[in-house]
Amino acid sequence: MGLSEGMNPKSGAEAQTSLTQAQALAYGLPLLPLYFLYGPIAILQGIYAKHFGLALTTIATVLFVARLFDAVSDPIIGYFADRYHARRGNLKPFVISGGVLFIVASWFLYVPPANVSGGYFLLCFLAFYLAYTLFEIPHLAWGSQLASDCREKNKVYGLRSFFTFFGTLLFFAMPLLPWFETNEFTPDTLKWSVMAAGLLMLPMLFVSIRTVPNGVSLSPKDLKERDQQGNKGNLKRVLQAIVTNKPLMTLTAAHICTGFGSGMWIMLLFIYVDAYLGLGAQFALAYTVSFAVSMVALKFWYQLANHWGKQAAWIVGMVLVIMGLMATGVLVTGRTSWLELLLCMTLIFSGFACFNLMVPSLLSDIVDYGTWKFGVDRAGTYFSLFTFVNKSVGALGGALALAIAGW
Repeated sequence: MGLSEGMNPKSGAEAQTSLTQAQALAYGLPLLPLYFLYGPIAILQGIYAKHFGLALTTIATVLFVARLFDAVSDPIIGYFADRYHARRGNLKPFVISGGVLFIVASWFLYVPPANVSGGYFLLCFLAFYLAYTLFEIPHLAWGSQLASDCREKNKVYGLRSFFTFFGTLLFFAMPLLPWFETNEFTPDTLKWSVMAAGLLMLPMLFVSIRTVPNGVSLSPKDLKERDQQGNKGNLKRVLQAIVTNKPLMTLTAAHICTGFGSGMWIMLLFIYVDAYLGLGAQFALAYTVSFAVSMVALKFWYQLANHWGKQAAWIVGMVLVIMGLMATGVLVTGRTSWLELLLCMTLIFSGFACFNLMVPSLLSDIVDYGTWKFGVDRAGTYFSLFTFVNKSVGALGGALALAIAGW
């Protein structure tokens, strides 16, 4: 049984009708250009080292500081998103400003000058992560407001995951286009990616904002009551709502381990494949195929969660990730084919697809539980706390992996 079953914190003026398929699709649509430009994070350290001459230790330091800044900014934006939602009943201004600023920050990060410095790299990365967080946390919380039951949450976050993977897939398919001279990732690949994603972001944001409801329908009286509740959100009350929410603490503790391990693997993957295995030219194809398979797997995870529960689906996804990670660790330079690499990446990304769907859906249940228990909707705070912990341990894992390689 999901946490939100048996309780309905959205009642009265806040009760929601079922979300249409068109609205659910429109909700996830801006994730396509967003993750089109978030995908390069997996290979950016290799690009700056190979094409712009930055030392791995410098890159490791920049990534560590930027990821920690990204993590710290999460609860701040989550807190203010909750305050704004309490007063206005929607989170759309955060989503709009975050999406637009993300395109601007991506241009400076992915299309740097020839004589790029570590300071420039750090400044652009900080702006990039700030814009991403300004979009991501309110958008996740918005999805929680839209869904009225467990199955609808699986649908909303399943479609959100689909566009996340589709956007990432588009980026990793870029080097395969015929007008590029090589199938490897180059600065030219990043430049074209920013231009393509920028052209997609504005119309998709417009469609999403115009089509999807705010998630609540509040009367002036309801807005006043919610504003009074939001004013009770001092630090002590917020911390109490966090530490006494046992499901939230359990889910966060689990991801301290998974975030650290996946952070190490993701941050070093491109360098490992390109410099150690010598399969850099096949990396884009392997990434594209494995991501395509993981997108198809989303339907399986959706059905499994609906029939056997989200926890069961998560366990199966975890098993796939563990198998893929262990297999990746025994690949040998000079004797590994791209098909072997593809198999490892497919297992891992299929498991990640499960996490991408199950975690926000579970967190949405936890938001309902917290609203029922404490009487205040803290969707932004709960989502931001979780991403704060996940990003922090991911930054530690990624920086450690790069530092070991650099040494």
